[in-house]
Amino acid sequence: MEQTKQGKRCRTSAKHRFATSLDQKWFKITTSAMNIFSILVVFMCVAHQSAAFSTGGIPTTGSTRVRQSNLCSSIGGANAGEEWNGEVVSSGTIRGCIVTQVGESVTEWVIQIDGVEADLGRFSEAIYKQITNDAKRQSFQGFRAGTIPPQLLKTYRAYAMDECARETVLEAMQQNNIRPFTNAREEIRIEEVSIPPPKQKGKKKKKKKKSKKAFGGVESSEPTAAVAEEPPAEPEWKLFESMDLAISAGWAPGQSFSFIATNVKGQKVVPDDKAEQAFPLGARR
Repeated sequence: MEQTKQGKRCRTSAKHRFATSLDQKWFKITTSAMNIFSILVVFMCVAHQSAAFSTGGIPTTGSTRVRQSNLCSSIGGANAGEEWNGEVVSSGTIRGCIVTQVGESVTEWVIQIDGVEADLGRFSEAIYKQITNDAKRQSFQGFRAGTIPPQLLKTYRAYAMDECARETVLEAMQQNNIRPFTNAREEIRIEEVSIPPPKQKGKKKKKKKKSKKAFGGVESSEPTAAVAEEPPAEPEWKLFESMDLAISAGWAPGQSFSFIATNVKGQKVVPDDKAEQAFPLGARR
């Protein structure tokens, strides 16, 4: 009998040890799985948040040139009755640009751009509308659909100004038969940026009413606001060393801006219509 009881006790203790061991192993497996799952959740949240607060896949200045033809729809209603064929300026020829050769170099140039003549206000607005429309199609965590986080708007304005300036320089080079080098676009330095000041309302004059006889036969006159307004004084443009300073001062897409582009690298080439008349190097003329 005692041996039977001892056998039962041994089997019971063995079962208990086996169950305890199994529980411990299962607890370890569950804990490991939970840790792995937590790490994956954290990683996915971080990745999603980084993508959500990105700049919407905006290309940098080192990317391929923005095709102006993609911006046509953005400014279709800017000027009613006018069609824009995707060029920097609607006329097909940029105005207000001065191209100067740097010293004795045959590959370095300085280009001055007059934003009013070149119609950069319209072009910058088209770029800004295109990138903001693309951004509104994305989803940003913590914001409603179609809403762009406010902290990204300044980035979009800076991109629109930078893209507008570089595309204008490349257009000026093309029209002056200067072929840009491979990395010329990225190496262009935009300096001496000038922007128009904010519009000011005209001041109202005050004029006197016609004299009216008051009690006792004494004439009285009372000032009143006039309808006519004084024409505002000619605004002076503000000059800044860089585009960032101009944007911080209040420049916005749709406003014009002028600038000077330095470190412009390219080779002067013979126009296509005169290529047949050109002599090869070393040939007698």
